[in-house]
Amino acid sequence: MDLQNILRLLQNAGFRNIQYAPGSQIISFEDPACILRSFATFAEYAWIALVCVTGLLLFGWAISMIRGAKNDIFTNLRNLILIFGIVSVVGPIINVVYGDDLFARGCKTVQVSVGEVQKLLDARNAKMSSRHDDLYEDFDIYDTGATITEDEQTTPPPPPDLEPQPDPGNSTRAISAHASGNDVIYVYQDQSRTRRTDGTRAWRNNNPGNIRPGKFTNSAGGIGQANNYAVFPDEQTGMDAIIKLLKTNSYQSKTLAGAISAWAPPSDGNNTSAYQRSVANAVGVPLDTPMRNLNDAQLSRLANEIRRVEGWQIGRETRE
Repeated sequence: MDLQNILRLLQNAGFRNIQYAPGSQIISFEDPACILRSFATFAEYAWIALVCVTGLLLFGWAISMIRGAKNDIFTNLRNLILIFGIVSVVGPIINVVYGDDLFARGCKTVQVSVGEVQKLLDARNAKMSSRHDDLYEDFDIYDTGATITEDEQTTPPPPPDLEPQPDPGNSTRAISAHASGNDVIYVYQDQSRTRRTDGTRAWRNNNPGNIRPGKFTNSAGGIGQANNYAVFPDEQTGMDAIIKLLKTNSYQSKTLAGAISAWAPPSDGNNTSAYQRSVANAVGVPLDTPMRNLNDAQLSRLANEIRRVEGWQIGRETRE
């Protein structure tokens, strides 16, 4: 998970005085069990209770005056305003005198590593998920729909150590593709056809990154769609599409962690933190590395790791 999301989740969970020094991989925050902070929380609830009681008193005074009681409501209001004023300013005045948060003075600081937080998030994701071991085979990965500009039309070097494509049975190039149930039908220039069955969705669609169809995939060589994913004519075109997408401004403006969070967001049920650590290890750079700092060789390693995590299992290909 992106570090900024971790800090946001800690803040939303009620942790106080959260501090993080860039590059340290250590997050510091106030001990949530601090008894002094409990007094601070009690004071906040006491203030709410005081407001409620005051409202009831005002309502009671109004009813009694309507019924003829001789109460001096203006004197009562003056006294209430004084009480509220004193209660409101005591805390800020004490904090100003001491120069900081008085309740935090006796609270110790807890330090945890980013890695430990990631482990906790992984455990939570594992508990909430009932998916099988081929986790990412079922994930929906959305592309940005970005249009490739002239500056982004460079072709990266072929990714190394890729498994060979099965021979489709002819030397022609697929010009279109469509779904047939869970299978994918490829149509070639000579109007011959092949059917891909079994294997993973990424292999059936020649789409190693499981990229959704859209303007981007059309500009990156897509020839159709099947099962709500883009289809490419061959594996190499699908691999090139991963790198081209990573070179768009939508991803170049992010860190490596942010790019993977956008590629496989937690909101789609992805184990994003595990995905992030996997690609960071494969590329050999920290997760806070800006994407624009990655060279072509590193992008190729990143694309190969995306291909591996998304799942690339070859099935059966038959002529029709």
